[in-house]
Amino acid sequence: MPDPFGSFSWICSHTVLPQCNVFFSQLFNGDSPSFTTLFPDDSEFFTNYNVTGSNAREDPVVQIARADSGVGIGSNCEIARVGHRGSPGDIALIVLSVLSFLLAATLSIHASKRKAAVGRIELRFFLFLYGLHSALQVVTMSSLLEQGTIALSVLSSVHVGVIACMFWVLLGNAIIATQVVEDGTAAAIAPLSIFAILFFVPTLYISLDTSLGWTSVFEVSGEDAENVKNIALFMLTMIWPAAAVIHYTILMVYITLGVLRETKPALMYLGAFVLFALGQVIFFLVSQPLCDASNGKVNSAFLATLLNSGAVGLLYLAWQSITEDDWGEEAYNAYY
Repeated sequence: MPDPFGSFSWICSHTVLPQCNVFFSQLFNGDSPSFTTLFPDDSEFFTNYNVTGSNAREDPVVQIARADSGVGIGSNCEIARVGHRGSPGDIALIVLSVLSFLLAATLSIHASKRKAAVGRIELRFFLFLYGLHSALQVVTMSSLLEQGTIALSVLSSVHVGVIACMFWVLLGNAIIATQVVEDGTAAAIAPLSIFAILFFVPTLYISLDTSLGWTSVFEVSGEDAENVKNIALFMLTMIWPAAAVIHYTILMVYITLGVLRETKPALMYLGAFVLFALGQVIFFLVSQPLCDASNGKVNSAFLATLLNSGAVGLLYLAWQSITEDDWGEEAYNAYY
């Protein structure tokens, strides 16, 4: 039977999203802990711990299972935490995340040198957030920190907030590119920043409340606990990013083909969309098979990061193509 809407059960048992750390903290530290959801007997990774519903949080077997856990909830195969079960952590993801951070920093520096380029400030805002997202991946998605701790809960919540915020800024770049307001001005930067805060702060709060249990609003129990269900986070971190990417691509293809009559940047934007979509497919469907095949050494997160960085690189090249000094800005402005 398919998971209900808003459920992270299948997602967190097959991927290594930072949201899974948030739910792990609640399911482990909450008033009604669900150890059989976190450490199921039918998981090859957890089968030897023999955790049951009658175990208490303080039981040594539960504490050992928690200490060994990687990112995920009840996964059949996980990359164990650094130093446990002989695991060095997700080295492949760490390397790709560092390279993605360096890519974002390099592109931002390069963009800053193009003083007259359209949308330069807005693009650098997006690159900053992508670099921050890449840096946070190192600590929230690579099995470095112990599950259920306050440190991992807070860092994961910040990461989740950055994700929601980043996709608004991406879409905001496209909206500003339509020249509904002039780029680089307060009329463009202020709304972009205000809405970025409006995406970041509520998502951060919901994540923190979910993981640290400040209130009972986002507490899961019974069937919801089994399904790891949280509709608010599902909408903000799963539905919203997908919608933002689709609308961004539609707007930028319209601008490049319908307004500027340029095929090259349009193809780059479409290529970026294909890379991003392919990255998501690989991330969700290949993670467990790759983990099984490598005996818990790697999952698909590093491949998704590679494809996402390729998509960001194509976005930058497309932006550079439509802001070339010889024709871009003059041709662009001529239509508005």
